Amino acid sequence: MGIIERIEDEYLDVSSSRATIRELLELFVGSIVFVLGASALAYYLLGGTVALAVAGLLTVIFAVTLVSQAYWALTGRDDYRE
Repeated sequence: MGIIERIEDEYLDVSSSRATIRELLELFVGSIVFVLGASALAYYLLGGTVALAVAGLLTVIFAVTLVSQAYWALTGRDDYRE
């Protein structure tokens, strides 16, 4: 089994299982920490306007991710099962 097959198998294992409340909470907290860190770094390096844009963009991206993960947690991922 090559590296590509191993990555694919691991992806299917993760994708086909339902996310738990703990995993969703970890994603939420991690998203907040990441947005705050990236915004602080952008503010330090590039100024307030860029930091606000970075924070807004990352917030939208993480919100979509969190909503989709919550959806798949409720419905499951039977489409990935073989």
